[in-house]
Formats: sequence, structure tokens, C-alpha cells
Amino acid sequence: MTRFPARYKVPEFTTFASLLRIATKYDFPDVREALVEDLKHAYPTKWEDFQAARVLGEDFFGSPKPHTNAVLNLLMEQDIKFALPFAVYRACLGGFPALVSDEPGTVLPRLTLASIVHGMGVMKLVTTGATYDVVYSKGLEVCPNKSCVLNVGAIPTGGRMGALKKIFLAMTEGGAHCVNMLSPLSFGTNVCVNCAKRMEEAHLPIRKEVIWAKLPCLLGWEGWEGV
Repeated sequence: MTRFPARYKVPEFTTFASLLRIATKYDFPDVREALVEDLKHAYPTKWEDFQAARVLGEDFFGSPKPHTNAVLNLLMEQDIKFALPFAVYRACLGGFPALVSDEPGTVLPRLTLASIVHGMGVMKLVTTGATYDVVYSKGLEVCPNKSCVLNVGAIPTGGRMGALKKIFLAMTEGGAHCVNMLSPLSFGTNVCVNCAKRMEEAHLPIRKEVIWAKLPCLLGWEGWEGV
């Protein structure tokens, strides 16, 4: 079987799912292997592949883009284990309203949903702690740029603590549960370009070593090698 010529436009999800199910049911291993191989680009297991990917998760399929729960259900049904941690993460990004969707094909098994919700809490707890360490324990430099929120004195007075709080909330997106913790930070106009760059560099190891490297474990698997 040749690869689909327009990889990021076709086939749409229902066609892909049908092909995968047929290939599995009627034992066409070459067809199934080719379909599963294509999924590896959108559901990476290595940090380098994640960074290099042009499209991720459900964006891999042609229009109309499928619900993340529908993709997750297919992956579980077809026992495509390597894709599950990132598929669960993508499902988390939709937040609780999306996770508890009752539309046809999107209803998650009760135990799966409970596991995902627990994993979301664990991810948030771990990443919040790591971010807190960057902002408060190690401290952020005082910025000479008067338009930057970090243009405050070094003494931990209300002004500096208030500035650090703004930075912390920006790095954790206000404390929300369902955030894209693997994406570059966005500070808006709170900080200057130099401080934003410095904090992005400080946050990158968190994304790589705290979130990505431990993503399967945070979501209930033994590790990337276990999927």
C-alpha cells in the first residue's frame, strides 16, 4: 500500500477509521501497518519528533477535524498503544466539556474518563511545582526595562511579589487545569522581549523533562518504553 499523497488533507477521519478497522478485521497486515505508521508523525513518542512535527494529534486528519475523544476511542479499540499518551494529552486540551461529550462516537468509557481526569490533576500538580521553583525559588532577575513588569526592586516587597505572581500565572495559564503545557509561553505585554526569552529558556526544560519525558507516567503508564 502506498502512503496517502495528500497526508495532511486526506483521508478524513471516518475513512481512515474504516480502513483501519477493515484491515484489522480481515487481516491485511500490510495495510494496517501502513496506516499505523502514518499515525506516528502526529502522535510522536520522542521529544525531537514532537518538536519537528508539522501537524499533531487530530489535526493530522482531513476536514472535518475529528473530536479528540473519537480518535482516542479508535486508538484504544485498535490497541495502538504508542499513540495513547499523546492522544490522551490532546483530549485533555479540550477541557472537561469536551472530555464528557455525549455525541456519537465521542463518549469515553467511564474508567478511561476517570483515569484521564486523575492524570490531568497529576500533570497540573507536577508542572505547577516545577514552574513555582523557576519563578520563586530560583528567582527572576530585575529588569532595567521600565515597561517590563519585572522592572522592580530586588527586595521581596509587594511590588516584586506581585510581578512574580503575574509571571507565574502566565507560565501556568492562570492555574487552569486544561492547558497546552507543551507549547511555548505567551506573556503578552507583561514582560519585555529579553525577559520573555529568558523565561522561555527556563521553561523549556520543564516541557521537555518534566512534562514530555514523564507524560506516560503522569497519565498512568509505566513510561514511553511501556507503550
